[in-house]
Order: sequence, then C-alpha cells, then structure tokens
Amino acid sequence: MNQIQQINTQWAVAPALEVLEAPQEAIFPKALQEQVQCQPQAAKHILIVEDDVSLREWIEFELTFAGYQVTTAADGLSALAALQSMPTPDLILLDVQLPGMNGFEICNTIQQWPETAGVPVIFLTARGALEDKLQGFAVGGVDYLTKPFKMAELKARIQALLRSRERQRTQLLKEAAQHLDEEMAEAALIQKALMSRPPANLPGLDIYATCRPAKAVGGDIYDIYVQSGSHLHLTVADVSGKGLAAALITAQVRTILREATRTLASPAAALAHVNARLYEDLAAIGKFVTIFAGTYVPSECSLRYANAGHSVAIYRPSEGPPRILEPTGMPLGILQDTQYEEAVLPFARGDLLVVCSDGFPEAFNPAGNMFGYGRLLRILDDVAPEHTAAEIGAALLEEVSAFMGHCEQSDDQTLIVIKGAG
Repeated sequence: MNQIQQINTQWAVAPALEVLEAPQEAIFPKALQEQVQCQPQAAKHILIVEDDVSLREWIEFELTFAGYQVTTAADGLSALAALQSMPTPDLILLDVQLPGMNGFEICNTIQQWPETAGVPVIFLTARGALEDKLQGFAVGGVDYLTKPFKMAELKARIQALLRSRERQRTQLLKEAAQHLDEEMAEAALIQKALMSRPPANLPGLDIYATCRPAKAVGGDIYDIYVQSGSHLHLTVADVSGKGLAAALITAQVRTILREATRTLASPAAALAHVNARLYEDLAAIGKFVTIFAGTYVPSECSLRYANAGHSVAIYRPSEGPPRILEPTGMPLGILQDTQYEEAVLPFARGDLLVVCSDGFPEAFNPAGNMFGYGRLLRILDDVAPEHTAAEIGAALLEEVSAFMGHCEQSDDQTLIVIKGAG
C-alpha cells in the first residue's frame, strides 16, 4: 500500500475531528502536497461555503488532495466577500443552513452578479424535503446533495458538472468562432467590392490592380475610378496594422478621398483634406495611414500625384531605369495640419507606374531575408518594356510568392500597375 492509499484508509476510519486537529505535516506530508500540486485538476477552483468546521475541513482536504484549488468560507457574507476579491471559481459547494444569510439567499445573490451568474452551485444540506430541493433549483442551484453523503459521490458530481461546463464552454467558443468567421467572410466580400475593377478600354492606359490580404480582411485598399469622363484617379492606402479595425479605416479613407477629389483640384489638396478629417480619430486609436494618390490627365499626358509617406511607388519611363518616388508629406494621422506637395510625371506610351504596399518589399523568405526594393526594381526593369500591365503584375506576384516559399504571408499585398499605351 502506497502513502496516498494509507492516508485515504486512515481518513476513512478516523474520527473527522481527531484527524483535523492533528498537525498538518502528519496528515498531509510535504511530499504528498507536491504530488497534489501536480494533479491534472489543479486549475479548477472550488469555493466551499460551510459553517461546520469539521465538514468544511474534511471536504477541503479531500478536494485539495484530488488536485483542486480550494477556497473556503464559513458564512454567507464571507462567501460573497471572497467572490468579490478572487477570480471567479469554477464551482461552488454551498450549505443551506448558514448563520446570517442562508444558502438559498446566497445563491440568489450570486446569480444576480454577471461575473458569477454561470457558476454551477451544488447545495450540501441536511434538509432533504422535496420543497427544499425545488427551492434550491429555483434560485439557481444545479445539484442538491443531502447530508450525510459519501465523499466519492460528491467528487463524482463535481467531476460531472465540471465536464459538462467545459463541454458547454467549448461549444460556445466553437459557435462564437464560427459566427466570427462568417462575419469576417462577409466583411471580406464588402472590402473586395470597395476595390473597384480598373476601367476597361480607357484610351492611353493599360491598368492592372489586385489585393491579397494577409487575413480575411486587411488594412490595404486600392481605388481606381474615372471622373469627368477622362481624368483617372488612383489610390493605394495602407493602414498600420491588419484585420477588421484597419479595414474599417480603409473604408473611411476611400469614402472621404473620393468626396475630396470631386471638389478639390489636386491630389495634394485632397490628402490634406482627408488628414484633417481623420486626424483626431487616427490619433485616438494610435493608427496612421500611408497613401499614394494620383490623377492621370490625358490631355497633358501627365500624372499628378501626392505621396503621404507611402514608400513603395516606382516610376519607370519608357527610356530609362525605374526609380522610387519619394514621399511628398507625412502619413495621415501623424500631424494635424500636414500639407502635401504635388509632383508631376510625364506619362506617355511605355511609361510605367507601379504602386504597391509594403507587403511586397517586406515579405520574408524561410532564411529570414526580406524581398527588398532591389528585387522590385530589377523585376520591373526586366519585364516592363515588352509586357502588359497584367503580365507585369503577375510577374511581381509570382516572384514574391516564390521568394516567400512556405513562409506565411505576414502583411497585406496590394498592387496597382499602370502603363502608358497611347
């Protein structure tokens, strides 16, 4: 017979009070205490509310020995105070006949508190009449054990209730996750719909655009639309962070920027307007937005643009190497009264503009290396002269995917390619 079995045997035959009055080391040696701490149920927390000292300490010993974390209280007020000062327990063992508040009153109070409303309560009482049991269930109890009881039965009921609660919790989490997945899928469809298809058959331009979010929804967005029958407006925006919060901001940016370009003459003025509208909201949540905004003017064969901290905008003239277009102002949300400079690019047949998010140059391969700007420039220099905008975009996507290998995409990847075709 091992030491644990000996303890259990002694406990079964010894008078409760005699055992409880013995020194703790005699009935619960240090080695056994260490074993108890390793029991699989150690994370489960049980509150015992019982005014009978012998019974309370007996239950405490048995449950602690079984691996549960145990807190005790001798009356209702002490129990309620404990519940307000400690983490919510997984289960409560509650005597009915207590000094002051009785167990039914305590249970009714517990059910009114949001933090403890779902905690299962087992009543322990000598009152075994049917009306007592019905009252216990009416105030929120889930089980009712009449004294005297066998410890094995109490443990079995505790285990059954905890298993049931764990199954319920797992099911609720599963349903919540499924609901969230459905909501995110719907949000992804909405965000995709906001990114309009490039206009077809626009004289003088060949256009390609795509967005690959790292999650269901992302913090990148592009927008391409024609105004006044000829002017083409294009935008690539990248909100700091990813996920639903970033996606909500991109939708705001798109809406406000579209409104601004209808009334303001230049991309620079439009960006200043968007920053003024969104600065307080962005600053309050610690977000910022980089934006490249451009307007193609066919009568001038030119592209006017303003760059709010967007680092990945590359221009390649038909005769010459590609170059990175430097920002002409701060990202949105950094300074309240930011003004933006406007630049003009000649844009005729063979000229190329590629605007993408930092998910391209900052993509990592299995060795921990970044794709970088050098590879972007080299690819564009190689494929730009003889290929369409769609072919150039496909080449960039293929190259970055091959570079990443099996690495997970860690950031949104958004891309606009515009090539002069006139």
